Amino acid sequence: MKEWERARLSNKEEPPRGSRDGTIELGRLVPSQFDYDPSFRALFDASAEALVIIDSQGVIRRANRRASEMLRFKDASPQQMEFDHFFSQPLGSGIGAMFAQGSTRASHTRVDGLLATGFPVRITLRTVLPVRHDLVLCLEEGSAAYRSEGKCQQFEAELRSVLDSVPTGVIILDPLGRLRFANARFEELFGLGRRNASKVDDFDELEQLMAGKFRDPKAFSAPWRAFARGERDPAHDELEITRPARRVLERFSRPALDAEGRVAGWIEVYKDVTGERQAQRQIQTKMLQTERLAALGQFVSGIAHELNNPLTAIMGYAQLLLSHSQMQPQLSEANKVFQEAERARHIVKNLLYFARENKPERTRVHLNEIVERTLALRSYELKVENIRVECELGADLPATMADAHQLQQVVVNLLANSEQALLEGRGQGRIWVRTRLAAGRRICLEISDDGPGIPPEIASRIFDPFFTTKPPGVGTGLGLSIVYGIVQQHDGEVLFESQRGAGAKFTVELPVVAAAQDDSGSRPSSAPDREPVSVHWGRVLVVEDEPAIAQLIADVLREEGHNVDAVLDSQEGLTRLSRGRYDIVICDLRMPRLDGPAFYDALVRTASPLQDHILFITGDTLSPRTQKFLESHRAPYLAKPFLVEELKLAVHRLLVSGSSHAAAIAASPLPEQTADSRN
Repeated sequence: MKEWERARLSNKEEPPRGSRDGTIELGRLVPSQFDYDPSFRALFDASAEALVIIDSQGVIRRANRRASEMLRFKDASPQQMEFDHFFSQPLGSGIGAMFAQGSTRASHTRVDGLLATGFPVRITLRTVLPVRHDLVLCLEEGSAAYRSEGKCQQFEAELRSVLDSVPTGVIILDPLGRLRFANARFEELFGLGRRNASKVDDFDELEQLMAGKFRDPKAFSAPWRAFARGERDPAHDELEITRPARRVLERFSRPALDAEGRVAGWIEVYKDVTGERQAQRQIQTKMLQTERLAALGQFVSGIAHELNNPLTAIMGYAQLLLSHSQMQPQLSEANKVFQEAERARHIVKNLLYFARENKPERTRVHLNEIVERTLALRSYELKVENIRVECELGADLPATMADAHQLQQVVVNLLANSEQALLEGRGQGRIWVRTRLAAGRRICLEISDDGPGIPPEIASRIFDPFFTTKPPGVGTGLGLSIVYGIVQQHDGEVLFESQRGAGAKFTVELPVVAAAQDDSGSRPSSAPDREPVSVHWGRVLVVEDEPAIAQLIADVLREEGHNVDAVLDSQEGLTRLSRGRYDIVICDLRMPRLDGPAFYDALVRTASPLQDHILFITGDTLSPRTQKFLESHRAPYLAKPFLVEELKLAVHRLLVSGSSHAAAIAASPLPEQTADSRN
């Protein structure tokens, strides 16, 4: 018995009727006696492929013209001859496998042979004929088939290499759900390994293998299930996996199309976006913190501004007590009140300066002033934390052009960095703050501590955004990166030195940049000038909505011999001016109904000469709106809380000056217009 006959008899499956993979489906045309069917014979003989029909004995029942030419048969057809007769070696096992498998895997059932003439041939099963179960075989020129197969194999290998090299996971399924491909990155993301992935045949097995890896297992299979139901829309979603590591994966899914645009399968691409999502959450957290800080800044600014009003009255009446009292105990007590009010005054000024949101603006600044102001703001908190601050400010440091608010942020962040290092270490310690002049026209700020220092393994990352060694909720990892960015914007450098257990030192070097015009003459002294001139008395109108401040100004000026009227409403102030004659007006900038700028505009509209004899008082000289108004009108002003002597001097200047002199003194601000308010 022929080998393929034994294979056919051992096959327990009923061969199917016809083939879906053949070029022509001959089996559907052939009745029980195919030799007598003219339609089958016409289709079979006219085929461009080389086709032969063999029975279970290996005998050729029919061969078309193309097959006869390939087999070199001289007559019309080689039928009734054994198929093996035309080959240099028997094909028994290969043909037997075709009988055994039928057409269930026709596309994978083929045999390579060598004709007796030495010509290579590839034999492929096309279909199994009904009733007699004869095979329809296709003969192909072996060299062409080998070349085509080699190209396909080469392309498949190259494609696999490319897909294994991409940083995204890729799987490809055929329309029946069989897993055709899974790249190395997909296996790595899900911890599968080549051995496990190679055992997976279809999507159901893949779903079972990966069931325990997802937070929501049903989400993994949803796009494929929709495709299997006939939906063809691309999908985009995110999956969270818990094993082998917690990750967030972004998935893109869509049908795979062939060259003619027909659906040939399903493809899914997985991208690890864990780092991106963490960065987004940190940015969102930082934005929320920034919003809270902005709201807190507005709240602090409002409180500080409100505190300026009672501080003005407290300081003013304390000075009046000092000038009136002749008894030592009362003088001592009044002096203590004045000193504490003065201390509160500086705290409020620093709060206003720090809380104000400013656009970056380069102005002439003095590094020592910024350091002093910042230390004053932080001194109490550092003291209660048992942290001692030693400050050594270099004498005669030149000014430079810089953004004062950004430089203060640098000092604050470096102080906070040292403070946190000390608190995390032994809970106390010392911080040294030094300024000095370095070579090459550069000014230096040094902030060092005696904390635990910076470990060498993280030293290269301390300026990276979001890098922090602190637990969640304690630090954002942005402090030192902000310092680095600000200093770089100012063409400076940030250097640091550290030894484990011996603390850390940060050095900020900034170039000395000269202003376009030297404005050193515009920097006022810290104390009011004493002008030994004769006293001029005048009629003064005070427009101030705070009763205590209005009364203080009136009391001080009446003691000087002036005739003073005080009103709490700006509209009433305009009415008084229209009915009486006044030499000067003292007006608050921020008032309900009609504020200072509107009051001034009313004077300008009526061409009142008092528009050049008005002194403004304000508790918020750092407000952009206030600064713009004062600078554009070159108006003299006093910043709350002011000293009694400053008030007397300002009134004296306005009384002795004409309109031209008033404009001149506007260009030379009053002593309270310090660098704090100008920068």
